[in-house]
Amino acid sequence: MSTEPMPATPAAGPPGAAGAPPPHDHGGPAAATVLVGALLVLVGIAWLLDASGVRVPWRAVLPAALIAVGLATAAGAFRGRQHGLMVVGIVLVVVLSVAVATDWELDVPLGGGVGDRSEQPSTPADLAEYRLGVGGFHLDLRQLQVPAGTTTVEARVGVGELVVEIPDNVSVEVDARSGLGNVRVFGQEESGPGSRVRRSSRDGGSGDRRLVLDLRVGIGQVEVDR
Repeated sequence: MSTEPMPATPAAGPPGAAGAPPPHDHGGPAAATVLVGALLVLVGIAWLLDASGVRVPWRAVLPAALIAVGLATAAGAFRGRQHGLMVVGIVLVVVLSVAVATDWELDVPLGGGVGDRSEQPSTPADLAEYRLGVGGFHLDLRQLQVPAGTTTVEARVGVGELVVEIPDNVSVEVDARSGLGNVRVFGQEESGPGSRVRRSSRDGGSGDRRLVLDLRVGIGQVEVDR
């Protein structure tokens, strides 16, 4: 009785030695995560400085972040596709384009607190530089004793609503702006990106007492009325 030789079984080798080549790690998601984390740390530090009273050039922050993403994407292109970095870059481009198109000066406060706030100054000594990060700010100037000459009031809200009520028998000049939102001053209204209304009103007031309002909201609404 003859027997035929059994076919040889190939020896097992180390994984990846035969068959499909080992997967190539492009490093896209990991690189994107590291970069986004670094950008968040940078923005957080800038936000902390702003809240501490240090003036931060926010207009330069977005372009700097976009340059960093662009350099990282270009460097990563030599190793493989980096979808994560591209998404971050596209988001920054959109945000920067909106800021430029709306002429948003980005000097509205990121600090200044969160929530609803109301102020009712009665004398010039009670006036301050009003700042609110996020929320609704109501500034009631109807009881303000406006002295002879020019009295300037500035108010800034990052995201939210700014409502200002002014006194009678006073000459008023208003420059109200919203980077993205709505502005209404004495019934005149503008909506959309870069909304701005400039109005002057005497309403029986004499020219020797003049109230100048400089009002800005980054995203949201500004309203001025008597």
